Amino acid sequence: MATPGTILAIDTCEGSCSAALVVGERVLAKRSEAIGRGHAERLLPMIDEMFAEAGLVYADVSRIAVTIGPGTFTGLRIGLSVARGLGLALSKPVVGLVSLQVLAAQAGALGGARVHTVLMGRGGQAFYQAFTATGDALPESTGEPRSMDAADIQARIDVEPGVVIGSGAALLGDDAAVATIDPVVLAHLAASLDPAAYPPEPAYFRAADAVKAKALLPIEQ
Repeated sequence: MATPGTILAIDTCEGSCSAALVVGERVLAKRSEAIGRGHAERLLPMIDEMFAEAGLVYADVSRIAVTIGPGTFTGLRIGLSVARGLGLALSKPVVGLVSLQVLAAQAGALGGARVHTVLMGRGGQAFYQAFTATGDALPESTGEPRSMDAADIQARIDVEPGVVIGSGAALLGDDAAVATIDPVVLAHLAASLDPAAYPPEPAYFRAADAVKAKALLPIEQ
């Protein structure tokens, strides 16, 4: 018999491949592996394992939650492709959440009014966004997410100290209390959100490294 309200949550934004099956406050199954690469080969078998453990089938899912970035290009696209593909095949809504916000929600229990979320980027930069801690609810941001130099991020934290979390904390010389996405928290956050307001579209906060080349000579029309 189908389990009502069952949510499949997926995160592949960074080096971890994580997923969970959650209904209400119950965690039916959960997997999280620090694989670095190979999300494409591991994600679907991982999800199959969870359904077998929970004694469910794909049709029992009521909605799907997925992180939409920022993160590694390949990992991000794999998670989104699987989530959107399953949503289409099962005719189920898919909720997309920014990984920075999910991490900030995980830090709510650490105390402190301000949460600084920092994810490892490229070229010495990191993705940064600050939030107001709100417990288990979706945290409120205090500014737009940006890709910034570590020194600029540190300057903002010095002005308004708080909890520093995320994989990019190492760039600042900090040991993050929260470093990776918990798919259970992702599921809980997505449970009551309007899928139309949180579409599963990739979130990129850094200009593309490659841009369309300009013509060397004027082109006659």
